[in-house]
Amino acid sequence: MSFSEKPPPGRLLLDDTVPLTAVIEASQNLQSHTEYIIRVQRGVSSDNSWQVIRRYSDFDILHSSLMVCGISLPLPPKKLIGNMDREFIAERQRGLQTYLDSITQHPLLSNSLTVKKFLDPSNYSANYTGLRAHGGCHSSQFKTTVEANPG
Repeated sequence: MSFSEKPPPGRLLLDDTVPLTAVIEASQNLQSHTEYIIRVQRGVSSDNSWQVIRRYSDFDILHSSLMVCGISLPLPPKKLIGNMDREFIAERQRGLQTYLDSITQHPLLSNSLTVKKFLDPSNYSANYTGLRAHGGCHSSQFKTTVEANPG
């Protein structure tokens, strides 16, 4: 769609230049895994916010995609035994929040197609297995290291 075109009826024009913020609001334990409920907001207006639900495995796929692009971020480690423990889940949630903060505060990462697919699946197709297979470097390949903000 060009700049002069109007969006189809029922769809709003998306200003893709407005930064996203992402906050993990809660986690929920299911039988064999934990889901993280993330509140994503575009800009300062809470009218333009939505929720996405992600598992640790979704973060792991995002991480693998960013690693293929040469981006190194601190992702909390996997844990096979005791991964349903409340203290472990709370600690992992804090680590995942730091991970999201590092991404959304970085100008290149926050605007990458890979991250937009992760945080805004209603406006971007979210095929994570395809991201992993193709490396997730769809728009441009860049190499950078991002340090997490200690908090």
